Amino acid sequence: MKSLFLAIVLTGAALTAQAQQPVAGSSAIKRTEEYCQVQSWAKLNGKFVVAIDYGQERKLLSANVYRDAAGQPIEFNSVIDALNWLNSQGWELVNGYGEGTTNTFVMRRRLPS
Repeated sequence: MKSLFLAIVLTGAALTAQAQQPVAGSSAIKRTEEYCQVQSWAKLNGKFVVAIDYGQERKLLSANVYRDAAGQPIEFNSVIDALNWLNSQGWELVNGYGEGTTNTFVMRRRLPS
């Protein structure tokens, strides 16, 4: 009997609970940082390319390889070269891990106030 009463109370509480909705333009939805995921892998020539995921929509079978203005993939001398370049763009390394020949990094940078 107690478990039935508890189930009814919890069900009622769940049905009446409402999530708070942020108001557009309020400080509740203002971000202070942005994040990206960087994957790097070696090419046959010994150089490295990176794919940067900012949270954008990906096309099917697309790696989002970082490219120059002419559309050519940018090659880095090493993974550290790529991380140093990202740091020069304001990104800070949060975490990194590797899977065989592919390395993945999580980066963040502060947004202007």
